Amino acid sequence: MGRCDGGGRTTAGYGRRKRADFNEAMTFQQYLDAKRTVDDRALNRRVLARFQRELPDTARLLEIGAGIGTMIERLHSWDCLPKQVQYTALDIDPRNIEFARERLRERGFKQLGSELRFERSDQSITIRFEVADAVAFTRRTNRRWDALIGHAVADLFDLGSALPAFLSVLEPGGLCYFPITFDGGTTFHPSHELDERVERQYHQHMDTGAGSSEAGRRLLAEFRERETTVLAAGSSDWLVYPENGSYAADEGMFLRYILGTIEGVLGDRVETDDEFSDWLAARHRQIEDGELTYIAHQFDVLAKMP
Repeated sequence: MGRCDGGGRTTAGYGRRKRADFNEAMTFQQYLDAKRTVDDRALNRRVLARFQRELPDTARLLEIGAGIGTMIERLHSWDCLPKQVQYTALDIDPRNIEFARERLRERGFKQLGSELRFERSDQSITIRFEVADAVAFTRRTNRRWDALIGHAVADLFDLGSALPAFLSVLEPGGLCYFPITFDGGTTFHPSHELDERVERQYHQHMDTGAGSSEAGRRLLAEFRERETTVLAAGSSDWLVYPENGSYAADEGMFLRYILGTIEGVLGDRVETDDEFSDWLAARHRQIEDGELTYIAHQFDVLAKMP
């Protein structure tokens, strides 16, 4: 069934999707916050470690679809950033940017004009925020970066046309890091007889737009075609499961948002509406009872420009 995510996923594709009543009550920013712990577990640490090793001591980073700043926060708190960092955080939704500013200020970043800055004896991080569409921005800018990060966004784009724009802003030898890239597999447990049809039709919906339900494998193929070296790749599956009848952090809310997005997309498309309503009701009951497990298959990919 895929994700309902992306920061350029985050917002570029999401705004065009219908949302169920629960999702209207829960803001998109709250959803992004609720999925932070899910992403923390999912990220492939081997790929992340290679990304960290490849970064120069003084690095200019561009993140497309930065959302509410959770990737910035994660890289900073996990000590994955080099000594001197100029970080440009791009998102199409100004509400995400404002949420990110506030979130990072609460975590020790200081406001200096329009930028945020973190300083300590061995490190300096400066963050600049920009509200823009990722593809349009990278096509028009003359600026260059040492690395581009696209967390949970690659499945929202037509990679054949978007990836050249993203690569064009990188310096020779620059890095392209796409963690949490959906690749065509979702599992709910306990199983339900309607699962296969729901998954098939949801993937068809993903494939009718600019994005792809097989973005992970397509991203690998696009890198090969452009003679861009894939340095590391690995699975980064989302796995949300109950322990002792409850979910960690806000992950029950995360699951309800996933179901709400599926309902918004498929509510008038699934072959038998009554059966789909029963499927949704059963899944919501399973969340309430602490019984539902959810898995989405994804890749992390790190590539390097010639």
